Amino acid sequence: MSLFKPKSQNIPSETFAALDIGSSKVCCAIAKMNREINSDKTMNIKILGVSSHVAKGIRGASIINLEDLEDSILNGIHTAEQLAKQNIQSVYVNLPAEALQSHYITTKISLHGQPVKEHHLQKALDVSRDQSIGVGRRVIHIFPLSYDLDDSTNIHDPKGMLGDTLTTCLHVISAPVHLIANLSACIGRCHLDVNAFVAGPYATALSCLVDDEKEMGVTLIDIGSNSISMMSFYNGSPVYMGCIPVGGNHITHDIAQGLNTNISQAERLKTLYGTLLGALDDRETILVTQLGEDNTTFANPVSKSFLMHIIKARAEEIIEAIEKALRSQRIEPIALQRFVITGGSSQLQGFREAIQAHFNRVVRVATPQGLQGIGDVVHTPTFSLCAGLLHYAMRDHQGLQLNRALEKPKGLVGRTWGWIRQHV
Repeated sequence: MSLFKPKSQNIPSETFAALDIGSSKVCCAIAKMNREINSDKTMNIKILGVSSHVAKGIRGASIINLEDLEDSILNGIHTAEQLAKQNIQSVYVNLPAEALQSHYITTKISLHGQPVKEHHLQKALDVSRDQSIGVGRRVIHIFPLSYDLDDSTNIHDPKGMLGDTLTTCLHVISAPVHLIANLSACIGRCHLDVNAFVAGPYATALSCLVDDEKEMGVTLIDIGSNSISMMSFYNGSPVYMGCIPVGGNHITHDIAQGLNTNISQAERLKTLYGTLLGALDDRETILVTQLGEDNTTFANPVSKSFLMHIIKARAEEIIEAIEKALRSQRIEPIALQRFVITGGSSQLQGFREAIQAHFNRVVRVATPQGLQGIGDVVHTPTFSLCAGLLHYAMRDHQGLQLNRALEKPKGLVGRTWGWIRQHV
């Protein structure tokens, strides 16, 4: 083994683990690459163990109780390890969309008439790291959007072309340093290392979008419990990322308020009867246990149409908020010609049809792709983000570039220190 070659994690068993830390749940999955090649010459991910526990100690992008979050992570990890029948040492972790910011940076590299080589493209990425993205923020991903070579513009791949000046347009995603530090500390207290932090919307895209969609233009909408994240693609690259602070839990709370019932009952009513389809019928009623009552003895009959009215009102508000967020950005119109929705709240009956009617665009509901797993949960929109972390991990194990913006050690001293960190 070369002294300065980084030590790969879990290479003998080819296993890797994902940790999806959300506002409502902490999901952990342990998987490995399935060496059976499909007809399209791709490898599937085989799920060995998966678990989901109620998230505590975190709200959106803020950790509010480190010990509670640690307990949630430990519970999720322990259950997944028991199902997988093996322990893990490191995880791939998502960063919530609420904490992320997009930056658009242009860099210029002098070529002096030489052909463009790989190290020139790498230098453009290195230069972008040095540009200011705001105090207290760290670059997580760097996505090249386009290249200009002298007077030639919008070049997809300039390698091998001759010129004097290479101009690169980059989409950079950053996150708060303090959030990364606190998550690292919390995960470290669980005796785990972090392989990589991955932007949540990007991870979701890896499991839900097909290559043709990303090339032709698509906007992914992940409808979570407390927020909705959006990421638009064109020419294979993310051109926009955004988030709005509203989600499925807001519908649940509206039901609880409107029907004077508790949160768990409101969630049950939303799951059983919630729909955005069909005409309202005042004659059909449902029994609703009132807030503070512990049985159905004092349940009140409530018109089902009133429940549907509450759900529709908030759903329309959510769709309008999505439109406002997308219109406020300079997004290529072609990236908005089709929509893909996922996330737990995307399963609300009629949500797809409502978005399709509002935007007059093709809409599909996405579930994670390329998985072989235990149980049905891994094939539902709720698992999309965690599945995306597994896709990121698998490609990372294969040595593919995933636009990770981690600084590489340079020089003998840097390589030596990198080797020590990997092996000691």
